[in-house]
Amino acid sequence: MARPAIERRALLRNDAFLPRAEALGFGFHSPEGREYWARDACYALAPEAAEALERAARELAPMLDAAADAVVRRGDYGAFGFTDRLAALVEASHRAGEPSLYGRFDFRLDPDGGIKMFEFNAETPAALLEAAVVQLAWFEETPPGPDTRPGSDQWNRIDDALVARWPALGLPRLVHFAAEREREDEIAQVAYLMATAQAAGHDAAFLPVDDISWQEGTGFTDPGGIPLQACFKLYPWDWLDAEEGGRLLPLGRTRWIEPARRMLQANKAILVTLWEMFPGHPLLLPASLDRAAIDGPAIGKPALGLEGHGMRVEGAERDVSTEVAEGLPPSPVIWQQWAPLPGHAMPDAGLAYPVMGVWMAGEEPCGLGIREGDDLVTTLEDRFVPHVVL
Repeated sequence: MARPAIERRALLRNDAFLPRAEALGFGFHSPEGREYWARDACYALAPEAAEALERAARELAPMLDAAADAVVRRGDYGAFGFTDRLAALVEASHRAGEPSLYGRFDFRLDPDGGIKMFEFNAETPAALLEAAVVQLAWFEETPPGPDTRPGSDQWNRIDDALVARWPALGLPRLVHFAAEREREDEIAQVAYLMATAQAAGHDAAFLPVDDISWQEGTGFTDPGGIPLQACFKLYPWDWLDAEEGGRLLPLGRTRWIEPARRMLQANKAILVTLWEMFPGHPLLLPASLDRAAIDGPAIGKPALGLEGHGMRVEGAERDVSTEVAEGLPPSPVIWQQWAPLPGHAMPDAGLAYPVMGVWMAGEEPCGLGIREGDDLVTTLEDRFVPHVVL
């Protein structure tokens, strides 16, 4: 590749876009005064790099499905940290082949074009509104120019792909959507997904997760007693399973999106099965339950971890481990070869470390969202940075 696969470009600071972003539902661009939306930068990708990311996602998706099949055939979920009840739900969902709406790969992209998969966010992937809607509006509405918005394109057909995906799920007309009532970012993402479902011909109704009720003979309902025939939930299955109402999950007749089977692909233990089935694959990093099986530096990831919590790096030049969030259930540690993110220079002489989030609608890669941090482990606190394709 003659030019770098990816470059961080400094831009003129653009605060004028924020009211437009808020009108799109992106009211959490500056949580607690912190800039979550990068107002003075973008990432510029060579066309070949965008194409390579799409090819990588297209190649890895069926490999993940094959790995999930292997786990279910084996019937051993110990490394996944599932309770017996959750394992039964996951297995039943997998055997039923319940269809999926979406997911997100997290990739490492080198300036020379090399790609490695860190993990797959298959159940509650975040930063969808930013990727699908906000950065596209920024691209379309910002005047082009080297200091304002370089590039001639953006890899972003997420919205169209999601609208087209809903009919494949075979759901009833009314779909409920649930999220935590205190999470503005999650409510905004759910509101966006409601809009895509409505564009596909569904009726949509929102309710906070803790307003989901149970009626004998009916099953799960909303506060008005309307049965939840189908419900999208931005809330992890293992959290539901651990709550008092978890015992009711096997008794309900609700079609949940994402289905329980997606706990297999979302779990860090699937990285071990992938490496066992496809050893040496150029898109994968070695992974094992045994730290000693990974040569050199390695990162330990909780099997049920999310949002960068509880990461433990061993053997690296400096410690970039993260704390375990309170309330998260304990789960086995999965070891993966340490492949630190490439650093990109910022105007203040610091470095930014971007992770490539490739979005999937069903099995189809459909767009890119990039988040960057000031350290090598990406967390919920890190910035979203729009991208362009040169």
